[in-house]
Amino acid sequence: MTICKHLSPNLAVRPQLGPAEIGELAAQGFKGIINARPDDEEPGQPKSSELEAEANRHGLAYTHIPVIPGQATPDDGIRFAEALRQCDGKVISFCRSGARAASLWELAGKPQ
Repeated sequence: MTICKHLSPNLAVRPQLGPAEIGELAAQGFKGIINARPDDEEPGQPKSSELEAEANRHGLAYTHIPVIPGQATPDDGIRFAEALRQCDGKVISFCRSGARAASLWELAGKPQ
C-alpha cells in the first residue's frame, strides 16, 4: 500500500487509491474516503463510481470532490469539511499526488 501523510489525527492524504486497497483501509480503521480527482484525468485511473462501490462494500463513506489541479474553490473546501464531519473517524483523501487533497484540507480550515 502507498504511504499516507497524516495531516491531523483523523485525516491522511495519499496519491491515487486503487480499488484493491480499500479493504485494507477499512481493516486499518478508516471510516471514509474523499476522492479529489476528476474522472479520466489520466489513462488507467479507476473511475470514481468503481471506487465508491468498493468503499460501500467495505462500509466506508465515500465523497467525490473532483478538483482540477490549481482550481480548488472555497466551496470545495466547504464540501471537504462536511465530508470529514460526516465520517466520524479516520478519513483518507487522495488525488494524483496528494497535493490537491491537502489543499482541500487547508481550504476547509484544517479541521482535526
